[in-house]
Parts: sequence; structure tokens; C-alpha cells
Amino acid sequence: MKPAQLLLAYQRLVEKERELRDEIERVESLLASDPDVAHGEQALANARAEKQAIQLRLRESDREREAHRTRLRSREKELMSGRIRNPTELIQMNQEVQHMKASFAEEEEAELRLMEEAELAEQAVLEASERLQEARTRSASDEPALRRDLESWQAELVTVKADSEAAWAQVTPAAQNAYLRVRVHPPVAEVDHNQCLACHVTVTSSGMQALRKGDDIVHCDNCGRILVIA
Repeated sequence: MKPAQLLLAYQRLVEKERELRDEIERVESLLASDPDVAHGEQALANARAEKQAIQLRLRESDREREAHRTRLRSREKELMSGRIRNPTELIQMNQEVQHMKASFAEEEEAELRLMEEAELAEQAVLEASERLQEARTRSASDEPALRRDLESWQAELVTVKADSEAAWAQVTPAAQNAYLRVRVHPPVAEVDHNQCLACHVTVTSSGMQALRKGDDIVHCDNCGRILVIA
């Protein structure tokens, strides 16, 4: 093959090597930690934390309600004891008891709402746990195929890397230097119908003559890539 053709073959092998490395990295990442499983674990942890927070609020609510119930019963007992004979004091204590009853009723309603939240939180934990189990099952079922793909791509990478090294070794030093000096990617572009397929600019007639001869490296006058006839 001519120098430019060798460089194009090398470039394609390098691109294939890059694709294989990307796929290998992706599969290795999946095998190390499936993102669906990781997401499911985090979702379950969040659901459990929310459930625990609501349970803590329920326990605190229970303690406060019990303390308020005790104070209410004490005041009711005192009100009904007959020891207080002053009408003004009786009215004030009755108002206090009524206010305590109203507050206690509000606390009961608040606790009912908390209990509903606790039920929803428990359901959220169950659903998150089910989703996590599904993700783990799916990940486990996918693993054998992923490992087969990984082994195949690793073996192919070894072959492609050896081929690219062999192709590069066939390129003359002058052509290697020309390839390495190109600052755009990819460094080599094909020409079809007298047009650079990378930048779509028409190649000059003298450039096309040099390309057809194939002995020298020809650069695109517009993008600077090394040209080779498709």
C-alpha cells in the first residue's frame, strides 16, 4: 500500500482500538457497580431514613400527648373536686380545661396525619425494596453475557493493537511525521469525487494528480488533513 493508504488503515485500527477500550471500560464499570442497583440502594436508604424520621416524630408525639392527657385529667379532676368555690377561678379553670381539650384534639388529628405518613413511608420502603431486588436480579442475569462480551472485546483489542502496531511499522518515517504533525482529528481524510470528505472542500487538480500517483503525502489545502482516494 501507498503511504497515505497505510496511514488510513492505521487510523481505522486506532479508532477501532479506542471504541473497544470504551466498550471494555463501560462493561467493567457495569460489572463493578450496576448504576440501576446503586440507584436502587440509594432510593431504599432514603425511604428507610424517611420512615425512621416519621417514626421518631410519632414517638415524640405520643410522649407529648400522654403528658398533655395527664395534665388535662389532673385539671379536670381538680375542677370537679369541689375544692374551688370562687366563681371567677372556676370560670378560668373551666376555660383552661376547654382550651386543653381543644389542643389535645388538634394533637390527635396531627398524630393521625403522622400515622398516615408512616403508612405511606412503609409502603415506599416496600416498593423501593422490590425495585432494588428487581434491579439486582436483572443485573445478575445480565452478568454472564457482559462477561462474555468483555472477554471477546479484550481478545479483539489485543489483535487490533498488534495490527495497528504492525501497520504503523510499515509507514515510512516521513509519513509518520506528517501524520503526527496534523492538528485536527482524524488526521487522514478520504477524497471522493475530488472532494475532501472531512471538510467538503474540492481538491485542486494538481492535488488530485499527486493523489492518483500516490507516492507523496498530500494535505488538504483547507483542513490540513492527509488525503487518500476513497
